[in-house]
This record gives sequence, structure tokens and C-alpha cells, in this order.
Amino acid sequence: MTDREVALALIVHRGRCFAQQRSPLSRHLPGLWEFPGGKVEPLESPRAALFRELEEEVRWAPARAAALPPVVHAYPQFRVTLHPFLCHGIPARTPSLETALAWGWFTPAELGRLPMPEANRELLGRLALLVAPD
Repeated sequence: MTDREVALALIVHRGRCFAQQRSPLSRHLPGLWEFPGGKVEPLESPRAALFRELEEEVRWAPARAAALPPVVHAYPQFRVTLHPFLCHGIPARTPSLETALAWGWFTPAELGRLPMPEANRELLGRLALLVAPD
């Protein structure tokens, strides 16, 4: 079984969290909703990967990014370690994605009703405790 490390952002603003939908053409988990982020490259720290991925995906850098405890989840094909960061500092405008994929701001309860990867779903309990209106 191979291991993957992924940095992801729990972007919180006014009691809601940002999520985006994976491409329906993705090889892994197509069409599911997830938090923005991506693979940690060799010799890259999870924090550096987070900032790189956020710049690539939403053209935004958080004012604050607090590391949370990692989540390890085993899928049948591989094991993933998620390195979540609680992120704040949304500018006056909403981050815009460089994609035609769906995205939005959701309460923790709304996120719980979206189809999500199991590894991301494990973060929802934590998120409900962390999300409060700004």
C-alpha cells in the first residue's frame, strides 16, 4: 500500500467553510466535495504545500493558517495522511477558482450532507467545534 500526504485548508469565514467539487473526470473520487489543497511534494513541508496549492487553486493566501492534528485514512488502494490547517483572512471578495467546477461556503451541517471523501469526512466533527462566526 502506498502512502500519500495531502495539505488542505479549512477556510472559515462568518461561520461557514469553503469547499469545492472534484472533477467528474478525476481518477480518484470523481465528483466528490472536498476542502482545497493537494499533494505534499517530496522535500516540501505540509505548510509550504498548503500555500502553493491555495495559490494554484483559489489564488489566495491565508492571513493565518493554524496546523491541526493530522488525519490518517486507509483507502483500499493507498493510505493518505491529511494535514489540515484552519485558515482565516478572507479578503473583501470571495476567492475565485480557476475552474468551472462547483464551489461554495457551507455550514458544518451542510457539509455533512455533501458527498465527500471518507478522509475529508473525518474532519467534519472537528470543524463543527472550530467554526464560529467571524
